[in-house]
Amino acid sequence: MSALDPIVVLLVASALLVIALILLSFALIRLRGTTRELEQALAEQSGSKDRADLLLKVAEAVNSSLSLSDVLNIALTQAGRLMGAVAGAMYLVTPGKAEMRRQADYNLTHNAKGAGRKLDEEPFRSLSAGRPTLVPLDPGHAPGLEGGGHPSHVLVVPVQRATQLMGAFELYLQGTRELTDEQTSLLLGVAAQAAMAISHAQLYQAQEENALTDELTKLPNRRHLAQRFLEEMQRARRHHKSMAFLMIDIDHFKLINDTYGHLQGDAVLAELAKILVAGKRESDVAARYGGEEFGVILHETNEVGAMTLAERIRGKVEAADFPGGLKLTISIGVAATDDETQFTALLEKADQALYAAKQAGRNAVRAADMRGVTAGR
Repeated sequence: MSALDPIVVLLVASALLVIALILLSFALIRLRGTTRELEQALAEQSGSKDRADLLLKVAEAVNSSLSLSDVLNIALTQAGRLMGAVAGAMYLVTPGKAEMRRQADYNLTHNAKGAGRKLDEEPFRSLSAGRPTLVPLDPGHAPGLEGGGHPSHVLVVPVQRATQLMGAFELYLQGTRELTDEQTSLLLGVAAQAAMAISHAQLYQAQEENALTDELTKLPNRRHLAQRFLEEMQRARRHHKSMAFLMIDIDHFKLINDTYGHLQGDAVLAELAKILVAGKRESDVAARYGGEEFGVILHETNEVGAMTLAERIRGKVEAADFPGGLKLTISIGVAATDDETQFTALLEKADQALYAAKQAGRNAVRAADMRGVTAGR
């Protein structure tokens, strides 16, 4: 028995060693699994941190300004950079209509196709899905790119706050691609940040517009006219286009006030404002310049076009029946040029042309040649 003890001890020790090795193997397997899980968790945490950092940068960018145009451009470029888009456009819902209008873009040709889109037509029909959707573009309806050619696809991203659709990004791509869940999540995050910033900017814009709107006629006031004139001047210079300005004055308006009273005079001013709004083009800006004078900024218009529009407005006013059955006329001074060095002189020259129209007997249109005043009409 004593001779067998070492063998028994050796067998028991060997069995215990095997068991220990098996347990160690299981422990190593579990450790490796735990390490992989830990690595995956750390990677997910790192990815989440990267996404959070990116969205934080986007939020800081889009909320860096209360100007609606700045907010739209910043949000659009951030979304476009995220997807490597060759071009992009930002659309906002038109209040009271089932359509959107393009309010910002980059790398598109001037006056590119698709300035307005109906919500029940492609590519906006896909917005009902509530998530980014890739839509192929018909070459005949695709917008032109500044570098030439047309994009083959557009990635449509809804911009909404809660359940309210506020607008959409159109990110133009060359070729199709599959969106990853992470890209979808990031795009929706950017869109959510944009929606909040747009809401704030629109509220600020509404408050600004109240300060820039003539209370009686509801037209832009003189201060607003000056701002819009500067914007149009910069746009015309950038795209090498012409621009024009109309200075309009009601003939014998003082007589109306003296004869019928200022309330009647106010009603006449409000009615004339409606005729101007109806008579101008959507791209033009009509404003109350002061007293019985009005100004109209004409977008990309030469002298012939400006004279044609001015004559049409003059005729409409002459044919109109004003409150109290009154009939009245207006005189108009026209100034137009494609010489960007002369843009700042347009208001002065239009005013001189208006004086010439008054001197010619009123109910007349006269044009300035940017060197002096010549007879028109």
